[in-house]
Amino acid sequence: MDATVALLSEVGIEQTTVSAVIARSGVARATVYRRWPTREALIDAALSQVKGRPPIKASGDIEKDLARAVEQGRAVFAEPAFQAFLPILVRDLLRDRSAQGVSHTYDSVAPNLRLLAAEYLELAASAGLRPEVDPIVIGDIIVGSVLMHLLSTGQPASRATATQIVDILLNGLRRRDGASTD
Repeated sequence: MDATVALLSEVGIEQTTVSAVIARSGVARATVYRRWPTREALIDAALSQVKGRPPIKASGDIEKDLARAVEQGRAVFAEPAFQAFLPILVRDLLRDRSAQGVSHTYDSVAPNLRLLAAEYLELAASAGLRPEVDPIVIGDIIVGSVLMHLLSTGQPASRATATQIVDILLNGLRRRDGASTD
């Protein structure tokens, strides 16, 4: 795992190969594949280590899960290992585009955001939230807020700041009586 994290930091996600990890670590190929059957599984495990937190599970309460997503983002950006990895991650994010214009790297680093988007689409209307809001934009707001706080202050967002982000986000998402949903 140390070899994988080191390679990710040096050459980025797309250039980190199982062969390079094996050469760096001196571990037998069979040993690596026994623990991580694919390159993607190995990369995901290394990214989880760098983030320092496992993905969160949806609870079915969209407001609670939005708050948990902000806290998860705050905590990940507070991890020194993730902060050290951030420049390489940004480089890879800018280079990595699928045919749909969405970064595969982003999905590897922030797998919860797609799940949160699907949950929002399913639950927004019944929770009194604006169903017409693009749920991908909600993830952008969450990540953008905690990232910009780190970049602008040099410090990760505090729990108090995360609470403010949640309050502002939810207030913007709540439907208003008589308001258009266009």
